[in-house]
Amino acid sequence: MKIKLILPVLFLLFVTSCKKNDDATPATVVGKWSLTKLRSKVTGAMNMDITVALSASSYMQFNADGTGISSSAMDGQPLTTEKFTYKVSGTKITITSEDKTEVTEGELQTLTSTDLLIYSKESAGGTTSETWVTGKK
Repeated sequence: MKIKLILPVLFLLFVTSCKKNDDATPATVVGKWSLTKLRSKVTGAMNMDITVALSASSYMQFNADGTGISSSAMDGQPLTTEKFTYKVSGTKITITSEDKTEVTEGELQTLTSTDLLIYSKESAGGTTSETWVTGKK
């Protein structure tokens, strides 16, 4: 009799303890992101807050090997194309220009399979500059 009671109880424990594996593959920055919007806010000696819609040809390409290329354009005309390296650690991203003269440390505030938002903040000489770059895959 005890065995007849124990088997159903064990079965119920087994069934209820099994859970569906909901661990989705985490989103990755790797890929080509069409840059859609740039917001820049400066406070200090001079104050400004501007948002610019970027041309459809503006993009950042993050390669799996830690390299990338960015192209910023206005009115369909390429303004700049630059190569860079990058490193992601958790929600932090560090982007270094190819010639290593510029290093930007930012935060991946939004990173999904289709949406990207990178935020960076720098302070120098009493002035604070904040930048938000929005991208879509």
